[in-house]
Amino acid sequence: MQRYKLITGICFILLPAQLFILTSCKKSFIDISDPTRIASADYYGDSISIAAAVNAAYSGLQDMYGRSGSSRGIWPFAEVASDNSTSVSDGVGVGEIELFTYTSANPLIQGSWIAVYKCVSRCNVVLARAPAVTMNAAVKNRYLAEVKFIRALSYFNAVRIWGDVPLVTKEIQTVQEAYTYGRANKDSVYAQIIQDLTDAETVLPVKYASTTDMGRVTQGAVKGLLAKVYLTQKNYTAAAGKLNEFITLYDNITYSLQPGYANIFTTTNEMNAEIIFAVRYTKGGLGIGSPFTNYFAPNSSVTGGVGNAGQYNTVRKDLVDTFVANGAADTRYAASISLYAATGAYYTKKYTDVPAGDGDADCDWIVLRYADVLLMYAEALNEQSGSNVTAAVTYVNRIRTRAGLTGLTAVTQTQESLRLAIERERRLELNLEGHRWFDLLRTDRAITVMNNHFTKYQIKNGTVVVQIDAHNLLFPVPLSEINTNPVLTQNTGY
Repeated sequence: MQRYKLITGICFILLPAQLFILTSCKKSFIDISDPTRIASADYYGDSISIAAAVNAAYSGLQDMYGRSGSSRGIWPFAEVASDNSTSVSDGVGVGEIELFTYTSANPLIQGSWIAVYKCVSRCNVVLARAPAVTMNAAVKNRYLAEVKFIRALSYFNAVRIWGDVPLVTKEIQTVQEAYTYGRANKDSVYAQIIQDLTDAETVLPVKYASTTDMGRVTQGAVKGLLAKVYLTQKNYTAAAGKLNEFITLYDNITYSLQPGYANIFTTTNEMNAEIIFAVRYTKGGLGIGSPFTNYFAPNSSVTGGVGNAGQYNTVRKDLVDTFVANGAADTRYAASISLYAATGAYYTKKYTDVPAGDGDADCDWIVLRYADVLLMYAEALNEQSGSNVTAAVTYVNRIRTRAGLTGLTAVTQTQESLRLAIERERRLELNLEGHRWFDLLRTDRAITVMNNHFTKYQIKNGTVVVQIDAHNLLFPVPLSEINTNPVLTQNTGY
């Protein structure tokens, strides 16, 4: 499974509820007189069908993180809502995200909700059907662990975007059953995320023997995501413990920093030793190519003349100014950002490729890499009671050294100054990779940082400088979902 392959002979039906209900069936089983019928009981009877269903769950990650013609991905929430990114083209509601003028009718928010629950549903099918199938027990257990990770990742994205969300952990059989799911308290969603990751952690391998399995979930991916969940919950002791475990097991053995920052992102070096988990894509007209080259390019010259140049996710001047202030020695700037001189627009270089067609490139979306783990560990150490500044600085300096910068001096740092240094380091190191807004949420800094940013650069909605408040920390539940499902409620302020 070097990439998420097309699954032939299988169809996935999204029923009118537009959420939760997604199942799999052979074409010959469909009763065309009843298009809402789920007639798949006979399909999941052997290891081949279960393997296909697991691959379908992986494929659902492409919808969640970005697929041409489907969901835009995670970046509008994680980057365009932040001080990292803006949008020259509106791009199906992207422009509303950057100015916080979106409503519950925003089609991008709707598409992302559907993508999350499509992925959850595919995982639930495997978890419901695989236990009864006669097949190799070790492979079956691994499959179950893989989809538990995928389900946990899906819910982690959902709870950070919408807060309380419907918690569906079983295969839904009817449309009517789907309408019984209202929004679960976010604490119960987090509890399920942690349970899924804990279940998966001891089952999955450290690495896979075959290169065809590159991209499958590993033990390290589970530990890394679990640590990020703990950090998001401000459970710094648990986060530090899990991250220490990760580093002790894998540092410079399984995972390591790439010597050169630019090497992380080239399509000829995918799934390198720094990558812990990525959503994989492959170009070539297979329907599983990456859209990001075309989404983010300022001009077709950047795409090799292939396809459109969307300019949906361009770089804010504030990020450029922060890099410049960090010093010319910082090698990450030149590796991350370019200026398209004809328009004066900055754009990210991390998703550069020559697509096979519009929205059909090779660039993977990196979900978790080792630099993120090291910086999370620094944050957890610094935030623990009695802040371990000296130890935390050690891990920040590993990132700074790779970037060509001098290290921080521990004796000059306080907990607060180091907190801000880690925030800045995460912003620069992980720029345009889908972390910034979620980092600001986690550290309770989103309102302060964004309002200062809007004021400094006089970013306006019409004649008024944009300012956000507490209700903007969550996105609205899509209006169409509330209109369809009477037990769903809306977030405050929408």
